Amino acid sequence: MKKIILALLLLGGFAACKSKTKAISAYTIVPMARITWLSNTNPAQAKAEASGRPIFVDIGAVWCGYCKKMKKDVFTEDAVISAINAGFVPLSLDGEKGDGKALVSKLGITGFPTQLILDAEGNVLKKNTGYMDTPKLLAFLK
Repeated sequence: MKKIILALLLLGGFAACKSKTKAISAYTIVPMARITWLSNTNPAQAKAEASGRPIFVDIGAVWCGYCKKMKKDVFTEDAVISAINAGFVPLSLDGEKGDGKALVSKLGITGFPTQLILDAEGNVLKKNTGYMDTPKLLAFLK
């Protein structure tokens, strides 16, 4: 009798484990395209000049909560990825280091995140300081 009860418990345990197993899809998951950010102004300006596209600059800081929110929630949206990759040379800078710090000083930027659209010579065509959700960013990019 003990052997029968033990066998039923074991079978029940295996059945419970099997029922919690998820089926594996036969389809290949293709990762979504991403924005390929440059991190220095000189290569961005050279690429902008060669391509005839303006530079989209995202300036932030490691401590900036809204910068992180834009990177996570806005720059991962398909419409934003398409708009930036198709129409701009994307440049992401830390406003407290290197090229970012120099640009912040030169342009008198006082807050993060700041988004800029620059021509190949570095002239500001558009500027926004502060968080933008997807619709606002898409309007800014037009």
